[in-house]
Amino acid sequence: MNMDEKLFNYYLELKSPEAGEWNSSPQCIHTELITRDYVRRTFTVTDGIQVCNVGIGTGDWDDYLGYWLKGKGNITSIDINNEICEIFAYRQQREGHPNPSKVLCKSIFDSDLPKEKFDIVTLIGSAINETGDLERCLDSCFSLLNTSGYLMFMANLKYSSLELLEEYLKQTNYQLEQKNLYEAFPEYPFFICKIKK
Repeated sequence: MNMDEKLFNYYLELKSPEAGEWNSSPQCIHTELITRDYVRRTFTVTDGIQVCNVGIGTGDWDDYLGYWLKGKGNITSIDINNEICEIFAYRQQREGHPNPSKVLCKSIFDSDLPKEKFDIVTLIGSAINETGDLERCLDSCFSLLNTSGYLMFMANLKYSSLELLEEYLKQTNYQLEQKNLYEAFPEYPFFICKIKK
């Protein structure tokens, strides 16, 4: 299968019975709106800013971050799944994204990831659960941040414990600057935290 066929299948899967119902739901749209608005309101885009997202998924968040940076900064997207990385990079190229991601097909636990390079690292949705190790994943995210960098962490309250995050932070020098809970849809409550390294 060539890349155009893979891209076509990617578009079809977004509306498939398995994914389409969630992707078009008010809960999903609300979560996307709040998360995008949060980064826009909470962080300032400066010349040369370096942003990293851990876990590409559909790539919509990474797309948004690239637009948000408006060419003033760069985004790096990390995912362990080669197929996700390949189709995401190809899709951005075919769609002509004006500020595409630098895609790293790696585990967040790989030792050769860039250390202390990024001003902001984002970890959203199910990414932390998929790593299988909350503390080790957070350690790795913080290692990517420069000394004045921030982690933006968003997750579903049903699957990621805010209490575990706060316990983790008590054992570090990292500062929880903001903690916002969103429960407009009780079936999908989530939180977003801004944490300074």
